[in-house]
Amino acid sequence: MVPDPPHSFELPPGKSLSRAIGEKIVPMENVLLNVSHYLMFAYSDSRRALERIEDEEARQLLMHGLRAMQIAWGQADALALAVERTSQHPEH
Repeated sequence: MVPDPPHSFELPPGKSLSRAIGEKIVPMENVLLNVSHYLMFAYSDSRRALERIEDEEARQLLMHGLRAMQIAWGQADALALAVERTSQHPEH
């Protein structure tokens, strides 16, 4: 799996997203916001798919996955906001 960098940043050839974050080429808060946005899209699309599933067992599995996605999305969003605040006010 190759992670997709935030769309406003180009990774130098041969540089991984992890390295680019560590070297501050790509700001961590931008990556966290990107994660949060992708989780929102995945949740929304999966929620619409859930409405069309008639098999109860499949519905339950997808509902459990959606709940896990909601938790991850909430934590990623909170982390993104905390990192953004810290980078704006490094003394705190």
